[in-house]
Amino acid sequence: MQFLYRKKPKLDQYISSDIFCNASALKIADHNIITVTSGYISLIEDTFDEKYFSTILFVAIINEKTISEAFCDLHEDPNFELNQFMLDCSIQFTFSHEFQHILQLNSSKIAHDFRYSENLDTSNFDLKNHALEFDADRMASFEVLKYVFRVYRKLKNKNTQKFKCMIYIGLASICITKSLFYFRVINNSSPTYTIDKQDFYTKKFSHPHPLVRIYNILEYFYDNVENDFPELKIEPQQILNNVLGIMKLYFDSLIPNQKIIDMFFDDSEKFLDEINQYNQELYDVAIKDDSIKNLLKARGVKPWCEQR
Repeated sequence: MQFLYRKKPKLDQYISSDIFCNASALKIADHNIITVTSGYISLIEDTFDEKYFSTILFVAIINEKTISEAFCDLHEDPNFELNQFMLDCSIQFTFSHEFQHILQLNSSKIAHDFRYSENLDTSNFDLKNHALEFDADRMASFEVLKYVFRVYRKLKNKNTQKFKCMIYIGLASICITKSLFYFRVINNSSPTYTIDKQDFYTKKFSHPHPLVRIYNILEYFYDNVENDFPELKIEPQQILNNVLGIMKLYFDSLIPNQKIIDMFFDDSEKFLDEINQYNQELYDVAIKDDSIKNLLKARGVKPWCEQR
C-alpha cells in the first residue's frame, strides 16, 4: 500500500460529451480514469460567473474591522479574482474527490471494473459506499485547504486576516457546489435558474444527502484549520458565519426571490440530530474499512480517524 500512494496510480482524464453536470472515477482493467462531462464544465463555469459575486464584498459587514478590511483588500488585489478563485476551489474539490475514489479502488484491490459517479442513483444503497463518499469528501476538502494556502503564499501582499478570508471563501465554494446539487440547480438548462430541493434522507440512494455531506465537510475542514493553522485562532462560529454569509449573498444573486439560505437553515434545524448521528455512523464504518485505513497510513500523515 505504501507503493500505491507514493507512486500514484496511472491516471487518464477525459471530458465526455454529456450535457448533464457529472464527474466519475472509473477502474477498467488496469486503467484508472477520471471523467468530467462537458455539462459540468459549462454549468459550473456559468454558475460561478463573476456577475453572481458582485455583492460578496458585503460579507465584510458581518465581521470585525480587521476581517472587513481584509475582504476589501482581497477585492482590490489585482492578483486575486474572487469568482475565479471560488471556481478553482470548486474544481479542486471535485477532482480531489474523484481522485480519492481512484485511490480507494486501488487500495481495495478490486478485481472487476468499477465506477463511482456523482450522479445520484435512487435505486441503489450501500452503507459502505456512503462511507467511501464520506472519506472522499473529507480528503477533497483537505486538498482545497492546501490549495487555498498555495494561492495565499503567491500573493504579493500577505497578512493573517487575508488568509482567514481566503479560508472562508474556499470553504464557501465547496458548500455552494454541494448546495447547487442539494437544491438541484446544477442541471438547469433554462436561462433563469430555479430550485427543486432534494428531500432529506439518510440510508437511501447511492450518495449521502448533500446536507449530510456539507456538515461533514464543515466539520473536517475546521478540524484541519485548527490542526494546521492554530495561530489563526479561528472559531467554529466564525467559519459558519462567514461561509453562510457568502452563500446567502451568492444565492440571493443567482436566484433572486428564492430564500435558499432560509431553507438551508430550516432543514438544518429540523434534521441536525439525524445529520450528526448519520455522519457519526459513517465515521464508524469508514474507520473500519481496510481501503480507507491503508490509504491514511500510506499518506504518512495523522489519520483523520485519530482526530476525534
